[in-house]
Amino acid sequence: MFLSVKLSEARVRHRQVSADIVTNYESRAPLATDQVTPSQLAEAIEQFFAVAIRIDREHGETGAVLNDDVSQIGDYGLQLLHDLANWAHQLALEDARHEIALVSLGAADWVIRHQGELRAPELVVDALANLANTTQDPDELKQIEQFMTAALKALTAVIQLDLEKTNPGRPWRVLHVNRAIVATRIQDPDTMIRVFDELERALPEEAPRFFAEGMAQMNKLDYPQHVRDVMEKYHDVWCGRTMH
Repeated sequence: MFLSVKLSEARVRHRQVSADIVTNYESRAPLATDQVTPSQLAEAIEQFFAVAIRIDREHGETGAVLNDDVSQIGDYGLQLLHDLANWAHQLALEDARHEIALVSLGAADWVIRHQGELRAPELVVDALANLANTTQDPDELKQIEQFMTAALKALTAVIQLDLEKTNPGRPWRVLHVNRAIVATRIQDPDTMIRVFDELERALPEEAPRFFAEGMAQMNKLDYPQHVRDVMEKYHDVWCGRTMH
């Protein structure tokens, strides 16, 4: 499966990438630091996976668990992964940072499966964007769009209020826009309409720019007519009808 979200696979991926980060960190003989070290983070992340896997085993992969428990555990795991990704960045290990982002998809999927809330979605958003940029296959893009949709539904109410409208990098905004781009690349009108309608409702201030840029891409990349027709409809609503 292109979009790998299995918890067991994420755990193996974590063990491999964290070992590389720890080795790199320790080889540089760092001075004493007040920060939590990569080895400490790796150990805590391993504990997160152990708890998550135990819950799956005891309650089933979609079994009933107190939502707040799932949300808190998921938030803990995703925050730890975020901190480890920051260490990878500080150590100039960008491939490792990318791997950690992919690990976060397993943690996020676990939260989603148990109907929890995603409270730390930054790495998840990054991973989905990176995956989308590595494929042109419609079926693989559909998997990514479906996960984006599930992640959006699991974002907390605080994030969904979208109070930081001056920050273009907020996860809520980025995920919506990226999902609309992915929907366009799938080239399925029904998917485009569903996602575009949700973009309009969630981020109306983003719509004119998105559909203007989308129409420009239609002309630049020579999209099929059935895809152009959908984009043109929304472009005319948000950007004004143009001569064709």
